[in-house]
Amino acid sequence: MPKVEIEKKRIRVGGKEIPLISGEVHYWRLNPNYWKDSLARVREMGLTIVSTYVPWDFHEYKRGQFDFTGKTDDARDLKSFLELTRKEGFWLIIRPGPYIYSEWPHDGVPDYAYKYHRLHPKFLGFASAYLKEVTKVFKPYLATRNKGHIILLQADNEIDPWPDVFGQQYGLSGEAGLFQDFIQKLYADDLEALNRAWGTAYGSFREASPFIATMLAGEQGIPLKGDKELKRNLDYFKFKYDYALKAARWNVRAYRDLGINIPIYLNTYPFFYAHDWAEFQSAADMVGVDLYPTNELAEDEFEHRKFCDKIRYLASVSKMPFIAEFQSGVWHGRHYETSVLTPNHYRMICFSALLAGVKGWNWYMLVNRDNWYMSPINEWGRVRGELYDVFKQIVRAFKLLNPSSLEKLTEVAVTFNPLQYAARTLTHNSPILRALYQGDVDYDVCDPRRGVPQKKVVFYSGNQWLDMTAHKNLRKYVERGGTLVAFRSYPRKDENFNPYQEIGLEDPERILFEFKRQFAVTLDKDRPAIPINSSVYVFKAEGCRKIRANMGGFGDQTVGYIKTVGKGKIIHLGFEPTPEIVVEVLECLGVPLFAYSTTRDVKTAIFRRGSKYYLVAVNNGKEDKTATVHLPVLEKNRAGMVARDLVSGEKFDQSRERRRIFSFSINRKDGRIFELSA
Repeated sequence: MPKVEIEKKRIRVGGKEIPLISGEVHYWRLNPNYWKDSLARVREMGLTIVSTYVPWDFHEYKRGQFDFTGKTDDARDLKSFLELTRKEGFWLIIRPGPYIYSEWPHDGVPDYAYKYHRLHPKFLGFASAYLKEVTKVFKPYLATRNKGHIILLQADNEIDPWPDVFGQQYGLSGEAGLFQDFIQKLYADDLEALNRAWGTAYGSFREASPFIATMLAGEQGIPLKGDKELKRNLDYFKFKYDYALKAARWNVRAYRDLGINIPIYLNTYPFFYAHDWAEFQSAADMVGVDLYPTNELAEDEFEHRKFCDKIRYLASVSKMPFIAEFQSGVWHGRHYETSVLTPNHYRMICFSALLAGVKGWNWYMLVNRDNWYMSPINEWGRVRGELYDVFKQIVRAFKLLNPSSLEKLTEVAVTFNPLQYAARTLTHNSPILRALYQGDVDYDVCDPRRGVPQKKVVFYSGNQWLDMTAHKNLRKYVERGGTLVAFRSYPRKDENFNPYQEIGLEDPERILFEFKRQFAVTLDKDRPAIPINSSVYVFKAEGCRKIRANMGGFGDQTVGYIKTVGKGKIIHLGFEPTPEIVVEVLECLGVPLFAYSTTRDVKTAIFRRGSKYYLVAVNNGKEDKTATVHLPVLEKNRAGMVARDLVSGEKFDQSRERRRIFSFSINRKDGRIFELSA
């Protein structure tokens, strides 16, 4: 029988690769008379994979009574939908819950089960009975069986403890419960250690209660006053992560026990306050993220970078970086926030996802349904031309690009600690991320708790506390020959906020200036000075190569240092990063930029497959531009360059002299993909 597997960031069925680009079609929300027409439009778009939820609440029409064949309602005929998708030649992604959310009452769970949280014994009993019934229906259609076509299964949906619904059951108020059990285990039964960490005087672990910081943007709440309240807050997030992971493992194991032998994946929010994405990967075959940006990523000046960074992080933890739900239309209510989704918006977000390193996605919803607007195909299988044509363009470009076969070219990485974002001790407006983005320096991201890639340079992005494991991993990275670059924000405490310095970074001797001050710094005597406008740390830097700057009336000061550690080095600069200083650091180190834009707001990444290169460019600006992109990656080519737009087919012939500089037009809030060849 065929085997379905994830290998080298590819989905293979019987050894054949299946491009992972799909669209959501909810059979149970459409008139069955229009299933075939809707699927025909999906096929004409160029897609061969569709995805669907299976709603527990709808199919269990009466307590203990299930209908999957349409005997009580034609829309309940899951079996006929499975037959139709197989007959029409589609692969299928199935998402049977137990939870589906999907703007359905009680998120798709029957009333009697919704009373209990996901790990409550009663809920697990109810869910087990449902999973047993639903798997009987779709199990014969698994792609591991003769003529089967289901290639992936999603276990549950965006697994969230939902403290606002079930908090009392966890012990967040009232009687003690799962939260107190977790804290007791976290502190290894050492009550004194808990009281010391939290600044409390509990007489028992059963008294422990969380300190939850304000999470809503713009809300004025009680701020975290110090390390002890912060530690208490972080332990609350660790409880949520632990709960979500246990629920994820239960769901995956339940499906495996029922004989599901295709890859099982988990999906996450595009935030970090409910799930640890990397831990989810340990529980399943792959993990995907759900992304619903505002129209043209205009929520704030950072939305485009935040969008890309989430995918960069996903690419570092998932066996198959996959957008499990990718915006295609919007649910009722969210449309007030996103505004009308324009055709170019879809090119922009899809090409941005490819720029960041995604390998596949599932458009949600590809076909409209109740409580949903602005999909390219409506409920009757008719198309919205201005959107449908763009989706066809994107599918064509995706297949020509074949992202799972590409190598992303960058020698730069940035540290990324999800827990710091969850606790709001770090914002996405990180100075180093902002500087890299503004300078169009492409990069990968990594969570140093889990390892550091052996890129030539790793920039530290984070605050002063970091797990001991991360400290040690960064030290090993440098000792093996890497270069770690830190600015004013650098790790100097452990996860318990105790002073800790394993890496070899030096604390400043003093800080100059109450306000920002203009000065110039030179990293190498043979290179030009770079202007800086910042307050500044001053170091002793004994035994290190000192980086000096003239501070006017304060004289020459040591504002940074370069320190050899093992085979590598640390560069520590006591001022805020700018695009100019970031590029200067890379040039001084001889770290290549394989492609970069000198046009404001145009962002790029470059990929390689064999002898061909692929340039992805996105214009996050508010006006059309003629972009200029430098291509040092082509420096060794003796011939000229031919660039072909994967959407329009337009060709650009570049002479040998112009092979390193490529100019092209790009519309506002839009993107383009080019195949480059000699």
